[in-house]
Amino acid sequence: MGKKVNIWLDEATLRLWEKIPTGERSSIIKGAIRSNASSEMKDPKTKMINMKLAQLSTIDMELENLQMKRTMIQTELANLRSGEEVVKISKEKFWNTIERRAAVYMEHESVYTSYSGKSAYSIFNLVKDKIYISNRRTGRTNSNFSKRTTNLAIDRLIAHGGKIPVGQFIPVKMHEYTVVSLHPNLVEKDGFVCWIQENVIPVTEEMIPQHNGEMPPEEWVSTDNFLAALLDGKKVLIGQGRKIVIFFREQHPRFGVDENPEYPWQTKYWKWIGPGMLYWGHDSATQKVVTYPLE
Repeated sequence: MGKKVNIWLDEATLRLWEKIPTGERSSIIKGAIRSNASSEMKDPKTKMINMKLAQLSTIDMELENLQMKRTMIQTELANLRSGEEVVKISKEKFWNTIERRAAVYMEHESVYTSYSGKSAYSIFNLVKDKIYISNRRTGRTNSNFSKRTTNLAIDRLIAHGGKIPVGQFIPVKMHEYTVVSLHPNLVEKDGFVCWIQENVIPVTEEMIPQHNGEMPPEEWVSTDNFLAALLDGKKVLIGQGRKIVIFFREQHPRFGVDENPEYPWQTKYWKWIGPGMLYWGHDSATQKVVTYPLE
């Protein structure tokens, strides 16, 4: 019988880890352990060479991160010096949108997650223009943010040209998760919080076609039987019948992607509690679903 163990990964290695399909991770680790255990490193010189190679690999990743940060700062400077806003976002409309959607989440006790899907949250209260968050794991309910928080976040997002590294949009993680989960134009992708510039449309039940037992297209395009949409920022094709069926075209941390993309995720327990708010199962899980006109 096996035993579950925990491993610690630095941020650079974690990003590489998350790019590996979930079904392949265990076999890769097992292979590395077997390979390391079977190789007898008796030669001190060989050990030293391997150690230096590992150090060099770490430095290479650090240099890559620094180069990324340098590029982002150069972009910010260029945007600020030009005096032109690459992205235009109304702070008033932004706050009104997430406050209105937060009220729906609170009414239905909706549960949303962190980007990794490991932590879960819900809206606990709306008081004096503040949104209070409940951490489902710890039970903490006193964490909150206000319009001032989102105003500063919008300034940072605009300065970055509409694409900002995770954690820099809003410094408090659960606040960032909440704002990104609520606002239709925000998505997390490849370690960045991104603003969708297209005319985003929150999906409603009426927009989902009957799949009629048909298979979806291989491409991410809408058909008579499926709607091309973004579920928490991930590309999906959605159809409905006795069940709602969702074919993922990008990996989602909560749902994953089947090895055979022809098989969908599906459930008969679902409803739309508001535009762009898919409520499913028996645990109040709620996902953000939006679409926009495709060429």
